[in-house]
Amino acid sequence: MGRLLAGAGVAVLTAALGTSSGAAWARQSQGEPVILVHGWNGTPDSFAPMKTALQQAGHPAYAIDLPGEENVANANAIAALVEQVRRTHGADRVSLVGHSMGGLSARHYLKSLGGSATTLSYVSMGTGQRGYWPACLLPAAQGGQMCPTSTFMKQLNSGDPTPGAVRYTVLASSLDETRGDTIDGVACRAELPGVPHAEEPGNEAFVQAVLTALGGGCPAV
Repeated sequence: MGRLLAGAGVAVLTAALGTSSGAAWARQSQGEPVILVHGWNGTPDSFAPMKTALQQAGHPAYAIDLPGEENVANANAIAALVEQVRRTHGADRVSLVGHSMGGLSARHYLKSLGGSATTLSYVSMGTGQRGYWPACLLPAAQGGQMCPTSTFMKQLNSGDPTPGAVRYTVLASSLDETRGDTIDGVACRAELPGVPHAEEPGNEAFVQAVLTALGGGCPAV
């Protein structure tokens, strides 16, 4: 997931828009703010083409630099950024787009931190919604929570895995090892052909699929 088994770095929380010109632009936007959540050992920079496309479509776009590889801590960071973004834009709800493990962190926010009340759409790309077996070799705090038998994954998929009035979309590449994963309550599931996992956040086909999903549609692929 992400660039699995590469070295991890220390991350900090960052917003993708500037403080003055960005805020003025955002007040003129028509779409809900969108928060982009990178995957295991990923970076916000991977979302650069998608962030630009979202902004051009009228969505204030924020990329979060997660604090590490532990999903609960990452979900808390997402929660903090959501509240910051909602205050900045006076928005009732935001949308979340997660790549790889980032989709699991976002789901924990929705399920366990009350995020479903303030989220309009959830879109995952290449996320192993039921886990990823190679992650079982990792310590829990370094991505091992993705192991299908972990306590984290069992809790995430117990009960209602897609809570609230959130529109859930699951996107995958035909090259993803977990491309067949799905969960109950998903409004749309689509498989895009031939995109390497690590390239999904910046790939044009995925960018367009995300825009379609955020607009309430289901990508036709």
